[in-house]
Amino acid sequence: MKVVVCGSFGDLDGFLQFLHLFRVKYGTVNVFPDEEHMEKSKPCIFAHHVIDNETENTIVMRSKLMETYFKNIDNADIVIVVNQKNGQEYYGTGTTIELGYAIARRKKILFVRQPTNPNILSLIKIMINANDTSDICIS
Repeated sequence: MKVVVCGSFGDLDGFLQFLHLFRVKYGTVNVFPDEEHMEKSKPCIFAHHVIDNETENTIVMRSKLMETYFKNIDNADIVIVVNQKNGQEYYGTGTTIELGYAIARRKKILFVRQPTNPNILSLIKIMINANDTSDICIS
């Protein structure tokens, strides 16, 4: 089973904890992002979440990283959304884009916490209206 985990790197420790749990459950080779992707993400994480100073270079890097995420979503059996940051429901811009892409690609989606955000619920309704309710799960 190929698994893609999406979530905010703004709570990197929390994201990495979930990533570890899913690697244990599904096997390290079956879960994206892998170590290589996380290593390549460090400059973007630092620029966006630590110093709040994006550059043309980090934007180009982020574009390539997001393209890799999309390719992995295309090949995924399930997309897991880590929809929390610091213990609260949260969706960063990147996570929301990845979620929308996964929905458009009709992927099975698992949320780690019950979504209550109206924008996210609107996205979920797209699948419900398409009679794909079995593809949305809440852990």
